[in-house]
Amino acid sequence: MSTTWTICIDWDRNGDYIGTYDDVSTRVLKANWFLGFNKPYRTLADNHFLDLELDNSDKRYSPDNSFSPLYGKLLPQRPVRIQSNDGTTVRTHWTGWLEAITPAVGKYGKRTVKITATGSMQFFKAAETRLPVQENKRADEIIRDLVDEVLYPYTAGQTWVLGKAGNSELSSSTYLAAPAFAYLEAGALRFGQAGDNWVRQSVTPDAPHDSFDVYHAISDIVAAERGRFFFDREGRAIFWNRHHLLLGTAPLAASFTDTMTDLAYTYAGLDYLHNEVSVVCHPRSTSAVTTDLLWSLEDAVIPVDAGGTRTISINYDDGSGRRIGAKDVSVTNVTCEEGSVSASISANASGATLTFTNTGNKEAIIITCEVRGRKIVDNGEMEAAAVDTASVNGYGRRTLRINLPSVDNLPEAQTIARHELWVRSQPRGIAQSLTVQSHGLNGGGQHNAQLGLSLGNLIRVTETQSGHVADYFVMGEAHELTNGATLWKTTWYLEPRKPVYNAPTGYPWMLGVEGRSNLGSSTTVTY
Repeated sequence: MSTTWTICIDWDRNGDYIGTYDDVSTRVLKANWFLGFNKPYRTLADNHFLDLELDNSDKRYSPDNSFSPLYGKLLPQRPVRIQSNDGTTVRTHWTGWLEAITPAVGKYGKRTVKITATGSMQFFKAAETRLPVQENKRADEIIRDLVDEVLYPYTAGQTWVLGKAGNSELSSSTYLAAPAFAYLEAGALRFGQAGDNWVRQSVTPDAPHDSFDVYHAISDIVAAERGRFFFDREGRAIFWNRHHLLLGTAPLAASFTDTMTDLAYTYAGLDYLHNEVSVVCHPRSTSAVTTDLLWSLEDAVIPVDAGGTRTISINYDDGSGRRIGAKDVSVTNVTCEEGSVSASISANASGATLTFTNTGNKEAIIITCEVRGRKIVDNGEMEAAAVDTASVNGYGRRTLRINLPSVDNLPEAQTIARHELWVRSQPRGIAQSLTVQSHGLNGGGQHNAQLGLSLGNLIRVTETQSGHVADYFVMGEAHELTNGATLWKTTWYLEPRKPVYNAPTGYPWMLGVEGRSNLGSSTTVTY
């Protein structure tokens, strides 16, 4: 059966992709898109992207052309989607948001336009996290709270917006962001505390402290879990815990035996062979009292208009300008030179928002204010190291250092170091990526695999010249559709199914599971 491609831009941003000019498929000259990871063993994926080249001979996609039927709608943050239909199954291949429109210029130049679209990671980088200290929570619980802080662009009937018709009928015409845009596995690691050290210290004492966005907060949590975080074809945020790939329970989805057009293969590459692993953890201490000074109003005043309010944001520090975390936070010792105010506080792990309300009939001038609570202080870095002496003697010292701010105890760091050493200490052949191609419309070749394989699928790679045979998880996918969709080129980025070279058949050990519980004979313990 033939395959039909539908590439749409939701110019009205109403969520249906059926507007008069939404389907741009017949205008597409070239389409390139990517999602997932482009290297193995990464914990946080790259942002996915899409580049479209469209026929613009009628200047339809020129934003400044007032005669365009899309005039006034050629704007950023329009939803973009790619789908295929092979006569049996409709598949979504990419979902994201329009970022830029760049028409070719010149009276006698090309009559084309470049459309650039990106995934949801941009919104995660734009949202500053204001979570309180996270205590005794799994990774997925913390990530869900972080996802809830992200504001997606308004799309009719999809994102819940208070009081907006079509977007406020919860559970009927719309939904909350986190359940709709995220699928999160239960984390295997429970964090004693997290969020208190989500700060970046400035390079110089007089430079402002950088904010800590949701993207970096999720990166910190996922790295500590040793899980994976990415966005799938539907644009959903996906979290896999540390055991998702380690258990390797996925069925084989496809096999390639010398049928690829290209294979990026290396043996004992510098990126993959490490025989000394150092994991840095960050033990913290919490003060016993709730009266430690976290911030005070010094050498300044805060005016508040009569009948008005004033809101300010503050950061906690240790008295020497170094950012710290805190909990059980309160505002106290608020005094005014003139007038009177009431004060309230909304505290997060490393800072707070103070709101002052003028309770009198004239301007109030605040001259003192203090924020107090329990200080959470990073006690400095501690390193856990794991070394394969035989590998060092054989191949020279190759060191990998992993910094995990949310890991606060040395035994956990030691466990991670040991596992990462097992993964990397011996030379091995690795297929980094595999490329195939087919007729984008009529099929043939590896067309069915190109349609169906996506992140997390398991494939077998057999290559005669190198003698390499191994199973891999697909961790990233890049596609190029050209020549009127007649040429479809796909590159899958791969990660070995067996993380440990020559691992026992039952690796890893699992209590009471047949074939995985014979410790020391057919299996071994991991984390």
